[in-house]
Amino acid sequence: MNKSLLLLLGVCLTQATLRSEDLADKVFGPGREYVYKYEGEVKSGIPKSSDRFSGLKFECEARLQFKTDKEVLMRLEKIQLKSLRGELESPEERSLKKMTKTTSKEIVHEQKHQDAFRQDHFSSSSFESGSKSLKTSSSSQESRETPSQEKWEQKGKWAQEETPRQETEQRTSSEEAGRSSSRQSRESSQRSSQSASREVSEEVPEQQLAELRRQLEKPVRVTYDQGRVLSIIAEKDEPQWSINIKRGALNLFQCTRNPKKADMMDADAREETSNVPFDKSPERLFRIIEEGVAGECETQYDIRRANGVELITKAQNFQGAKCRSRPSITHSLFSGKIMEADIVQHMITTGEITMRLVTDASGKFLVQRAESRGTHSVLAYKEGNGEMETFVKQTLELIEAKTTISEPKIPEPTQPENKGSLVFVFAPEIRSQKSQEETKEKATQLCEEISRGLRETVAEETPKRFLELVGELQKMSKEQLKQFCAEKIPKTKASSKEQKAESETRKLIIDAVSMAGTEEALEAVWELLQENKISEGDAQSVIAGLSLSIKRCTAAGVNIMLEIAKSKQALQYPELRKVAWLAVGTMVHKLTQAQPKETTEIIQLKSEYAKQLLHGIQPEKTDEEKMMCIKALGNAGLEDSVDRLAEIINSKTTPTEIRLQAIYALRRIVQKLPHKTRNILYPVFKNPANPAEERIAAFVAMMDAGSELPVSFLELIAQSTQRETSNQVGNFVYTTLKSCAESRMPRDRIVRHACIRAMRHCRPFNLGIQYSQTSDWQAMSEEMKLGASLKIQTISDKRSVLPRAVTAKINLQALSYSVNFLEFGVRAAGMQTMVDALYKQYEHQTSAMSQLKKKSQETSREYRDSSSTERQRTFRNIEAEKIQSKLNIKTRTPEDPKGQIYVKANGNEIYFHQFRSDMLKKLVREDKLSFPEIEKQLQQGAQTSRTKASMLVDVSEIVATFLGLPMKAELKALAVTRSDIAGKMIVSPSLYRKESSGEEKSISNIEAELTSTHSAHVQIIAKMTVDCRVIKAGVGLDASVKGLLPISGKVTLDMKNRNHKVTFQTPEKERELLVLKSRPIVFTEETAVRKTQGAKQVKGTLRKEITIQGEKVQKFPSQMKTAWGRQALGLEFALQSSMISRLNKERSAPYQPLTGPVELRLAVRPGENRPEEVEIVCRPRAVPATSSEENSSEQRSAEQPSAMRLELDIRAKHPQQDRNMMIKIQTKDEQVEIDPRRREIDASTERRYPRKLLLRSPREKEPAVSAETQQQGREDGKQQTRKTIAIQIERSRIPDLESWDFKGCAEMQLEYPTFRDSRLIQDGVVKTKVDAKWGADCSGRGPRVQIDAKFQKSVQQRRFERQEEAAEWDSRNSGEGLTQSQELRLESLLDTVQTLWMWEPKPERNSRSVQESSSMEKSRESSSRSAQESSSMERSRESSGSSEEIQFKKLRGNLYKQCLKDRRDGQRYSRACQEAVRQRSQLRELDAEIQFQNIPAWLEQTCLAAHSYILNSLYSRSAVRQVGVANPPNQIRVRATLDRAEREMNVTIRTPRQDHNISRLPMAWAPVWFPSTRKTLTEQAMDTATKNKYTPFCKVQSNDKIRTFDDVEYKYRLSKCDHILAKDASPEEKFMVLVNKPEERKPEKTVKVFIKSTKIELRVPRGSSSEEVQSQEAAWEDQEWRQSQEKRQTSQQTSAESRSKSKSMEWTSVEEEQHLHKPIEVTIDGRQVPIQSGEVKTIRHQTTGKVICTLYCHGNGIQLKSPQHGLKVKVDNHNVEVKVSHDYRKKLVGLCGNFDGEQSKEYEGPREEVYKSPKEFGLSYLVPSKQCEVQGKKQPVMRNIMITRLNERNEEQACFSKIPVAQCPEGSRKTKSDVRSTEFHCLPKELQSTQKMIKLHKTKPLGGLQSKSTDLVQDVEAELECRE
Repeated sequence: MNKSLLLLLGVCLTQATLRSEDLADKVFGPGREYVYKYEGEVKSGIPKSSDRFSGLKFECEARLQFKTDKEVLMRLEKIQLKSLRGELESPEERSLKKMTKTTSKEIVHEQKHQDAFRQDHFSSSSFESGSKSLKTSSSSQESRETPSQEKWEQKGKWAQEETPRQETEQRTSSEEAGRSSSRQSRESSQRSSQSASREVSEEVPEQQLAELRRQLEKPVRVTYDQGRVLSIIAEKDEPQWSINIKRGALNLFQCTRNPKKADMMDADAREETSNVPFDKSPERLFRIIEEGVAGECETQYDIRRANGVELITKAQNFQGAKCRSRPSITHSLFSGKIMEADIVQHMITTGEITMRLVTDASGKFLVQRAESRGTHSVLAYKEGNGEMETFVKQTLELIEAKTTISEPKIPEPTQPENKGSLVFVFAPEIRSQKSQEETKEKATQLCEEISRGLRETVAEETPKRFLELVGELQKMSKEQLKQFCAEKIPKTKASSKEQKAESETRKLIIDAVSMAGTEEALEAVWELLQENKISEGDAQSVIAGLSLSIKRCTAAGVNIMLEIAKSKQALQYPELRKVAWLAVGTMVHKLTQAQPKETTEIIQLKSEYAKQLLHGIQPEKTDEEKMMCIKALGNAGLEDSVDRLAEIINSKTTPTEIRLQAIYALRRIVQKLPHKTRNILYPVFKNPANPAEERIAAFVAMMDAGSELPVSFLELIAQSTQRETSNQVGNFVYTTLKSCAESRMPRDRIVRHACIRAMRHCRPFNLGIQYSQTSDWQAMSEEMKLGASLKIQTISDKRSVLPRAVTAKINLQALSYSVNFLEFGVRAAGMQTMVDALYKQYEHQTSAMSQLKKKSQETSREYRDSSSTERQRTFRNIEAEKIQSKLNIKTRTPEDPKGQIYVKANGNEIYFHQFRSDMLKKLVREDKLSFPEIEKQLQQGAQTSRTKASMLVDVSEIVATFLGLPMKAELKALAVTRSDIAGKMIVSPSLYRKESSGEEKSISNIEAELTSTHSAHVQIIAKMTVDCRVIKAGVGLDASVKGLLPISGKVTLDMKNRNHKVTFQTPEKERELLVLKSRPIVFTEETAVRKTQGAKQVKGTLRKEITIQGEKVQKFPSQMKTAWGRQALGLEFALQSSMISRLNKERSAPYQPLTGPVELRLAVRPGENRPEEVEIVCRPRAVPATSSEENSSEQRSAEQPSAMRLELDIRAKHPQQDRNMMIKIQTKDEQVEIDPRRREIDASTERRYPRKLLLRSPREKEPAVSAETQQQGREDGKQQTRKTIAIQIERSRIPDLESWDFKGCAEMQLEYPTFRDSRLIQDGVVKTKVDAKWGADCSGRGPRVQIDAKFQKSVQQRRFERQEEAAEWDSRNSGEGLTQSQELRLESLLDTVQTLWMWEPKPERNSRSVQESSSMEKSRESSSRSAQESSSMERSRESSGSSEEIQFKKLRGNLYKQCLKDRRDGQRYSRACQEAVRQRSQLRELDAEIQFQNIPAWLEQTCLAAHSYILNSLYSRSAVRQVGVANPPNQIRVRATLDRAEREMNVTIRTPRQDHNISRLPMAWAPVWFPSTRKTLTEQAMDTATKNKYTPFCKVQSNDKIRTFDDVEYKYRLSKCDHILAKDASPEEKFMVLVNKPEERKPEKTVKVFIKSTKIELRVPRGSSSEEVQSQEAAWEDQEWRQSQEKRQTSQQTSAESRSKSKSMEWTSVEEEQHLHKPIEVTIDGRQVPIQSGEVKTIRHQTTGKVICTLYCHGNGIQLKSPQHGLKVKVDNHNVEVKVSHDYRKKLVGLCGNFDGEQSKEYEGPREEVYKSPKEFGLSYLVPSKQCEVQGKKQPVMRNIMITRLNERNEEQACFSKIPVAQCPEGSRKTKSDVRSTEFHCLPKELQSTQKMIKLHKTKPLGGLQSKSTDLVQDVEAELECRE
C-alpha cells in the first residue's frame, strides 16, 4: 500500500512540471487559430449485473478561428465514427492477473479499473495516464514538444510553496522523470486496456458516413464572450441534429470564471468591488444557473488558480426544480400524477465537467484541456442490482495553437441563420420523398407478415411486427395514411383461411392506426369519413384511440376533432358523435396540460372551447345532448365551465342523471380550483334532502382533490357523520376514509395522514354489503416501487337489493408515477324490476320472449290504467279494496330500468352508452332482438373469431446528452389477443317459442358443442438508446408472455331424466400453455444497404445484440423443473423455469427482468396411456324416504325430499383400457331428540369438574316465564337437526403404478339445534364428526382419520353465568350482593377447577389461575365497551336520547338481572333480554379430537410441517411442554376457548409427544368461527356479511312497542281498529298484514293476512260476548291502581315463597299469569280450519292448485310461510313477527316502516308523507270502521286541514295542509290535543279542481301535496283522543 502511494506521488510530481507559460502568449484573441482533438464516447449496459456493454465513439478535430474577441468560426474535420461492443474481464481473470503482477506501476493502473464502466470502458485521458504531444506554433512556424500536465490539485499546492529558484531546479529534474514515467504509463495503459476489455470497435463505412460528415463539416459562427457561448449562426439548410452535435463540442468551452452577484445563487456570496476588473483569488466556490447543451440548470463551480493556470470543476444538477429549462420530449399513452413526495427517483442524470485554462496577466484565457462525464440511470429497484445506465464522456485537448490564421481560412456561412444558444433543440424530422416511399413499402411488408402470423394463432413475432407497423405509421404523411387506410381497412369476405387471416389483420391495422398518435392520421381519417371510404364503426374506434395516443396535441388537431363532432356523419350516427365529443374533451385537456404556464393564447383557447362545449347544454337541448357535452366537459377540465355546471347542480328541475354527471364533471377542476369547487360541492353533500347518490357523488369529487384537500376540511366532513341521518352516505364516507387511511400506495402518502386524523372524528358505520361502500385491494412492492390497486365503489339503492351504481378503478404505480389505468362504471336504476322478471321466468318455466313481453306490459302505465278494473275483480275479499280506498295508499311504483355504462382510460371517458326502459320495451314488443334467428344460427353452428391489439403502456422520454446526441428511454407493452370459437347449441323445446294458450312446457334437453382456442401474446420492450443518425447504441429489455387455452368438448343436459354429461378432448401433442421469456441486452443498430436478387439496393437495419447474462450476480441461474400427472392422469403438466436472482437468492421474486435472462414454461403433453377423451356424467337424484320415516317426513313437508344423492361417473377412454372413477355424494337431514339422561351421563364423565360447571340439564327451568313457555322451550331445546354427508370414491388402478383399485369413504355429520333458542338457561352444543377411510377398501384396516369436534360453552362462561344467577338469588333473599363468605367459596371453587384441570402444566397452575382471573375482568370490561359501541350503532331515532337508553347503558354490566326485571314486567323481548340471550347463546369453546391410523408418510409430514409453522410463527405466544408427557398415541386433541370480548382465544394442542399452549391468539389470525344457538347456521353466516341485516323482521310486542324493519323502535298502543302492519305497495300487491287488539288492555292480538286472493285470520277464540268485553274495559280504568298494588304485593309474596323453596329456583311472572296464552283460531276465507300442535297445513290456490303458503303450529304459536311471496308471519297472541325478503325494499307501507334501509324517514305515511310523532304515524294506518267505537270513545282520523285566505291580489284561496293531521270525526269532541307547525299549499278557490279537493278532504286524505310548494306555515291543533 505504501509503495502504491509513493508511486502515485511520483507520478503527480512528474506531471507538475508542465510549462504552462509556453501557452500564456497564445490565449484566445482575434486573428488566432486553434486546433483541438475532440472525442466523445457513449457506453450503455447494466454494470452491476454484467460487464457487457455497447456504445459508439465519435472522433474529430475542431478548428477554431477567432475573427474578433467574440466572433469565432468553428469547423469539424477528420470525422470518424465507430460502434463499440464488448465485455470486461471476469473476476477470475482479474484475480489471476493480480497474482502475476510484479511492478507497482501496474498496481496503480489496476486501481483505476475498479469502476469497470466508468473507468475501464473509456480510453484513458491525459488527466490520468501520461503525456501527449502539444504543438504550438508562432508566426515563424516553430514547434516543440511539451510534456503532459499533472493533476491540478498537486500543481496548485506546489506552486504556492516553492520559490522561483526551487521551481527551476525541480523543473529540470522532473522533466526527465516525467518523460520516462509518461512512456511507461502509456505502455501500461495500453496493455491494461487490451487485457481488461474484450472490446469490438467497428468503423462506420464511408458510404453511410457521407451525409453525417457533409453536415458536420459545415462551418458555424459562434458568439463567445468571456467563456460563454451566446449564439450559434450556421447555414440555413443545416439540420438541428448537426448543430446539436456541434453544441456538444462547444459545451466544453462554456465556463463562467467571474459571475455577477445577481447571477449567483449563494446567499453569502462575496460581493464584487467595482475597482477590481477580475477576481484573482486562488480558490473560489459558487453556484449559478448556466446554460449547457443539456439545459439551463444549477451549476456548482470550483475554481482554483495558480501560476497562470485555472483548474475548473463544475457539477450540474438536473433535478426538475433546479433547472429553468431542460430540453426533453415526453410522451405517454397513459399520463399520470408524479409523486413529488416519493424519495426514490427512477430517472437520474448527473454531469461533471473539468477544464484546464491557461491565463495571462490581463485575465484572458485559453482552454487547454476539458473533459466531461455524464450518467443517465434508470433505477428499476429500490436497492440492489438492475440499474440501466448510459455513460457519456467527452475529451477536448489542444493539439495546435497559432497566433495567426493559416490558409485556407474557414468560410463564413453563405446563408446564415441564427440557430439559437447552446441549449439542445429538438426539431421535427423532415423526411424526403424517397424515405416516405420506403416507409410505405415497409408498412405494406409488415402487414403481410402480420397476416401470415395470424393464420393459425398469434405468432411469436406478430406483436413485434405490430409495434414496428405503428412506428412506420407515425412516419407517414397525411396522404400516405389516407391511401394506406383506404387500401387496408375496407372489409372483405372471409371464406378461405388466407382471407380469414386478412380479415383479422384488418382489425389489427385499425388498432395500429388508432395508436399512430399523429395529427396526420386524424386528418386522414376525417377525409376518409367525408368521402365515405371508412365505416362509422371503424372511424369510431380510430378516433377514440387517436385522442389518447396523440403525442403533440395542438389547436389544429382539436379543431379537426370539432369538425368531426359537428359533421353530418356524426349527426347521422349517434355513437360516432358521442365518441367524437368525448375525444374533443380529451384533446382539449391534453392541449392545456402540455403548457406548463398559461399564456394568453391558451387562455383564449380555453374560453373558446368552453363556449363550444357549453353550447350543447343549453336548456333547449335534449337530455342526451346535455349528457354528452357534460361528459366532454369532464374530460376537458376547463375552469370556465364551473359556473354553468354549478347552475345545473343546484337546479331542482334538472333530471338526476344530468345533475350527477355535472358533479362528476368537476373532478378534474377540483385540483385547479379547490376552494371554488368545494363551495359548490359541500352544500350538496351536507344537505340531507338531496338524494344519497348526489351526496356521495359530491363527496367523491371533493376527495379527488388529493393533496389539495386541507386536513381541517377533511375533519369537517368526518365530523358531519356524527349527525348523519343517511346510512348510505355515512357508510360510504366511513369506508372511503378508512381505505384511504389504510392505503399503502405512494399516491395517497400525503392525504393518508389527513385521513388518519379525520378517522378520529368519524362515526363508525360498520354496516353490511347492502349499503354503499368503498373497497380497495392493493398490491405494492416497496422494493421495486411497483404496485397496483383495484378500488370498487358501490352506491346502493333503498329501492333495490342490487346496487344502483358500481365503479371499478384500476390504478398503477410505476417509476414514481400514479396512473389511472382503467375505470369501468355502471349506473342502473330499476334493476330490481329486471331481476324480478327473470325470476318469474324461472319460477313459471315459460319462454324468455313471452315473459319479457308480459313484464314489459305489466310495467307500462297503459296496462295499469286499462286493466285496473279486471285486476280488482280478482280480489275475492272486498275488504282489501275498501282499505285501499279509505287510506288512499300511494302505489310504490318501481323505477323504470335505465342507466348507463362507461369506460375511462387515464381519467378520460372514451365510451358511454345509455339505456332506457322505453328502448327496451320497444325492442321486446316489436321483436327487434331477433332471438329466434340467433337460436336458429346456434342450432346450425356458428363460428366467430376475435383479434384485438391493445397498447398497455407507451411511455417515452427524450433528453439531451453532453455529446449533443438525443437519448431516448422508452417502454412499450402490447397485448395481442385472439379467440377462435366454433360451436352449436340445440334446446328442446325451443327457447324462444311462441306458446299456445294454456301450454307451458319446460326445457327438457340441451345439447352444446364447443371448440375454442384462446391465445394472448404480450410483448414488452424497454430501451435506453443514444442516436447518432447512422448508429444507435443502448441497453434494453426484450420480454414476452404467451398464453394458450384450448377448450374442446360437448355438453348434454337431460333436464327431464336429470342426467347430464360433459365430454372434452385431450391434446394429442405437446402444447405450451404459458411461456414467459425475458432477456436484457446491449445492442447497436446501423443503417445498412443490402442487395436483393434483382440487384436492387434496399436499406435496412443491421442489429447486433449481446445478452446480459448476470454473471456478476449469480454464476449459474436458478433452475426449477417439475412435472406431474404423467402416469396418474395420462397427461403430463410440466413446469420449467430459469432465472437470475437479483439479490443472489435461490427463492426470490418470480420476475426480475433487469438482472439476467428469465424463462418460464408451462406445458401439457401426452403421458402414459393418454386418454383420447374424458367423459363426466352427473346424475342428481332425490332419495325417497324409507317406510319408517314416512310419517315424520309428512309432518315436516310433503314436498321436501328426505335426502339428495349426486353421482359423478368419470371415464377416461383409451383404445386399450378405459379408466373409471365413480364419486357418490349423498346428503341427508333428519330430526333427532336429545335424551336428557344420556346428556347428563356424558357430562359427568367428560371431565372431573364440579357439577355446576358441566353441561346444563335440559330440565333446568327458565326464570320469569310461565309454565307453558318453559315447557315449549324444553321441547324446542330437545330438537336437533343432523345433517349427514357421505362421500364415496372408487377409482380403477393406475397401470404400472398401482396393484389394486382405490376406494375411499368419508362420512361427515353436523348436529345443531333445530330451533332458535332464546332462553337464558340454555346450554346448546354443535357437534361435528368426520370419518375418512381409504385404501383397497373401506373396511378401516387401511389409512383412517376420525375427527370428533363440538362447540359448547366454556368453563369460564358457565362460571360467569352461575355467578350472575347466584348474585340474583342472594339479592332477592337479602337485597344485597354476594357476601364475603360466598366470594371465598367461589374462589375455592375456582382453585378446585384449576387443580382438576389436566390440560395445563402443573408448575403453571397458580399463575394461570391469576391470569385467567385478570383476563376475565379484562374481558368483562372489553365486552362492555364493545357492547356499548354496537348499541350506539343500533339506536333508534325515538329512543336514542331517552331515559331508557341511559338506564340500559348503566345496567349493561348485569344484563341478566335487568332481563329478569323486564320479564316480570311482561317485556320478554326487551333490549336487555336480547343482549343477555346473545351472550348466553354464544358457544365459546371448540373441543376437537383427531384419531388416525396407518396414515401415509406425506400426510404425516404435512401435519408436522403445519404444526411446526404454527409453533414458529406464534413463538412469542406459545408454551411447549415435552417432559413427562404421556398422551395417547395416534391422537391429537385441540381445544380453543374464546374470551368474553370475542376478540382473542386460548388454544391447546395436545399431540402424543407434547402439549402446546397458545395464549391470547387474535381472532383475526385464526380462521375459526364460533357459532350461536340463537340463530341458525345459515343466518349467522349471512348476518356476518350483512352486519346482522340478513333477515329483516318487524315485531309487535306485548308492551305496545313496535320494532320496524329498519331497526327503529317506537311505542304505539293498538286498538280494536285494524292497522296496516305491513303491505306490499308495489303494483303487484302480493300481500297485506293487518293487526288489532280486541281488548286494548290485554296483549292478545288478531292478525289478518291477505295473500293474493286468500284471507287468513289468526285470532283468539271469542269466549265472551261484546257486552262483557265492554264492561271489562269500563271497569279497567277504575281498577288500574288496585291492580298495580296487587301486583306489588304478589311480587313480594312470590319473593318470600321463593326463599323458602329449594335451589331449583322456580321463577314466576305475574304478567304472564294474568295473560295466559290461549290457543289460536285459524280461519281461511271465513272458514275455520283446525290445526294441532306440530301439524303443517298447506294452502293452495283454488284454480291452479299451486301452493300459496303453509301454516305450522308450534306450541301455542302459528307460523305462516310463503316462500314464493317472500313472507313469513309468526303469531303467539302476545307478539306478532313479520319477516320479508330483501325484494321488498322501499315497497312496503304500514306500521313496520317502509324498509328502505334508512332510519331518518321511518314514520312514512301511506302517501309518502313523513310524520314527526309515532302517534300520528300509527293513526295514518288506522282503518276506520264501526268496530273502533268502544263506550263513547272514537278514534281520530287523518285528514288534510283546509283554511281560506286572501292573497296579495285580494283573491280567495283554499290552503290545504301538505301532511294530514289527526282530527276527530264528525259528532265527537277532542279530549287530548297537541299543537303542530304545519305547511300549507294554496290554490285558487274558484277552480273546479280546488272545489273537488274541498269535497274530498273531509272523507279521506289527499295525495300528492307533499311535493308541492309551501305557501303558508301555521300552527294547527292535532286532536289525538276523541269522545262522543
